[in-house]
Amino acid sequence: MRARTLTGALTFGLIALSGGQPAAAQTNGFVLQCLSARASGLGCVTRAQPNLPTSIFRDPAAIVDFERRALEVNLTGFSPTVTFSNGMNPEEVTGAQHVYPLVSAAFTGARLGDNVAWAVGVEPIGGFGSDFMLQHELLSGSEGAPVGYETFFAALKAGPAVAWRFAPGWSVGGSVSVTYAQIRDFRMPFTLPASAPLGMGGLAQLDPGVYGPLFQQFTELTAYGDSQDYDGFGWTADVGVRYQRDDGLAFAASWTPRRPIGLDGGTAEIDMTAQFQQMLGAMVMARTQAYGETMEQAQAAVMAQLGQAGLDLGAGVSSTYAAATEINLPMTVGAGLSAPLSSSVRLAGEVEWRQWSKAQSTMPFLLTEGTNANLNLMMNGDPTDATFEYPFPLEWQDTWTAKVGLEYLRPSGWGFRGGFLYGENPVPDNTVFIAFPAIATNALTMGTTVPIGSVGLDLSLVQALNTELDGCGQHHLNGAEYLNSTSGLSQTVITAGIRWAF
Repeated sequence: MRARTLTGALTFGLIALSGGQPAAAQTNGFVLQCLSARASGLGCVTRAQPNLPTSIFRDPAAIVDFERRALEVNLTGFSPTVTFSNGMNPEEVTGAQHVYPLVSAAFTGARLGDNVAWAVGVEPIGGFGSDFMLQHELLSGSEGAPVGYETFFAALKAGPAVAWRFAPGWSVGGSVSVTYAQIRDFRMPFTLPASAPLGMGGLAQLDPGVYGPLFQQFTELTAYGDSQDYDGFGWTADVGVRYQRDDGLAFAASWTPRRPIGLDGGTAEIDMTAQFQQMLGAMVMARTQAYGETMEQAQAAVMAQLGQAGLDLGAGVSSTYAAATEINLPMTVGAGLSAPLSSSVRLAGEVEWRQWSKAQSTMPFLLTEGTNANLNLMMNGDPTDATFEYPFPLEWQDTWTAKVGLEYLRPSGWGFRGGFLYGENPVPDNTVFIAFPAIATNALTMGTTVPIGSVGLDLSLVQALNTELDGCGQHHLNGAEYLNSTSGLSQTVITAGIRWAF
């Protein structure tokens, strides 16, 4: 087992961050549910909680309710288990095991007056990833060489928040945050509809009677993409309202708008060698059948035709591009309730809705500055057009998440928590693919607080139960290799945090 960490520096003082596989224990889609050890143990309930600094982006109105200044720092480690099977890999394959560390921090409770307070924090937004070696019908070749599938994305937000108590028990708050995202790896086979490469139609016209019917048999075209090192900045905001009674009963709601994060500066290598060789062989066979030519005669004729069309066969059909894409954070609406059942027992619950349908319809990869005129001609019908746009179809669906937790807190500061989380899976069966593994829908949580002087040490354990998502049986939008496939995910998450009030 090896650790992987994404490191970045921000003016807000982030030291390290890493993102990984999605799981309902920590994410819905790729957005993290929570990072605080205290909230994680309580079913990841983040709104309407007392004295929880790292909830400032989900419950910004709570800032004014802190009686003292507080600092919270959390370290999370989780190691997901992802599995995959399909027609070429009928025996379930388990992806490489990785450990993903995450850090969050927040400072809150600083006053600007009796009824106004501010805070500042940093936390990962979320991430996704996979790491497999799989058999591929076209790319593995006759020797059956395994093909690499690896993705890694992570994002964070950091910024200030402020809250105002405008009436007894009532407060409003908001935050504006800088966002940063990075795609370190996006490496895998990908398919295009046969109609997408404009230049392919021109090749069919070299001999329409022979090649036309042949090219109609190609329902998709496969290439291998090796893309890496994108990053970019954006911004987002949160607004919330909160009501808290003197007896501890609290209600909070918040809204976060949909916001894009543009990522550029990446590089991508696109290799269509295997697909081109298959096409070339099919053209040769078509000529032998149509004209009675020998294999040597047919091959010479095909090579001459392709040369006349502008293809330099000695230059191959792979190209390096400058790469850019965009990740959209979904609009999110959530509400939470915290109810004391006694002086030491508290019940907490929360619901969230995420509008993934507007945020993750496609993941557009824009490639420019291509270095191979052959690929330009095949993709665009123009050897001078060095662009290539590939929108990964996602078609994600809106989701609901429900969380509930129970806490027992002793006067001495010792605390015990347990909870349950259910989150709907946004990925439909006709777009599930290896870059976005199945989303675990159920998770059990538990946690404790250990008082150490004026510092509270919080520990939590979250177990996301194994979930499997089956690919559809026909018309998969990301390629035939995902027809009747099965993606599985389970995850164990451990978080340790400290809270210091002063």
